[in-house]
Order: sequence, then C-alpha cells, then structure tokens
Amino acid sequence: MKRWTIKSERKLFSSNVFALRELRCTHPDKEDEFGFYILNSPDWINVVAVTEDDKIIFVRQHRLGTDEYTYETPAGLMEKDEDPFDAARRELLEETGYSPGSLRLMKKLSANPAIQNNYIYFFCATGCTGISEQDLDLQEDIDVELYTEDQVVNMIEEGVINHSIIVNALNLYFSDKKRTDLISTD
Repeated sequence: MKRWTIKSERKLFSSNVFALRELRCTHPDKEDEFGFYILNSPDWINVVAVTEDDKIIFVRQHRLGTDEYTYETPAGLMEKDEDPFDAARRELLEETGYSPGSLRLMKKLSANPAIQNNYIYFFCATGCTGISEQDLDLQEDIDVELYTEDQVVNMIEEGVINHSIIVNALNLYFSDKKRTDLISTD
C-alpha cells in the first residue's frame, strides 16, 4: 500500500464549526489526479455522565440536521489549545449544571478519517452533582433528563436514542463498566 501525494490544496468554505478543503492528489500507481474533500473541524468531546445515584445524564434538544428531538450525552467542540479533560468538564457544566466527582478518558477515536481530520474524546464522568444552572450558548435550547441504565438500554434498543456518536459513547461506557466490574470482583 502506498501513500497519496497532495499536489494542491484550497479552502472552499470556512465557519466556526468546520472548514471544507479540496485536496488534489496523485497516487504512485495511478496516472490521473483525483480530488478529495476534507472537513477540518476542532476535536470534540463526549461525556457519559453518571450521577451519585447512578442515573445517566442526557441532554434533549432539537437537531436541525434531521429535524428531530434527540437524546444525547453532553458533548461539544474543544476550544483552540484546550485540554480534552478541561473541555469535558466545561461542556458538562455548561450544558447540564453538573460537575463530575471523577472524570476518566474511555477512548479517543477519529470522527471519520475518510473525510474528517478531527478526533472525539469519549469520557466517563461519575459521581456527578448539580452545582449550578445551565450556561447555554445563544443557539442552544437544551433540556436535562436523567435515566437509569436499564432505561437507556431500552431507549437504544427501541431507537429512541439513534445518534451514532451517542450510541458509540454508551457502548464504550457499558463495555468499560463490564470490564471494571470484572476486575473489581476478582
């Protein structure tokens, strides 16, 4: 397998959420030059947050992409040069008013390496307590809702939670929890 060579690059669009670039590339085994489109975006964080009484914290909001109300774990874009842990704490507090007792990185994954250059940091926050009101951005309108693990599993199975990143975050949480439970019982 050989690497593509980038011959030229141009920015097609830019906003505070992403920028679209066109790359013109060649491959050592191919004669033609090809165009590839890349979305540049800041890294994201996603937090599966659990209260002291074992309820998972969700934010419910209207999403314009699908024109649906979604159930999501707190998440957001990282600010320039922001530490992922700091971003996770900030987004959790801003969106929900909750602060974690402990915060652990479960996984860092590429968002979609075919067309995106960013990563998602998936966190688990436990022992969360409400310490303030929400501090939402002007374009945010978010309800905070708490659910038991059994309710969450049912919501995934029934398609109520259908956001792929959120389902992935919850799968990481449940898998990680099983491993932790196995380790602690030995």
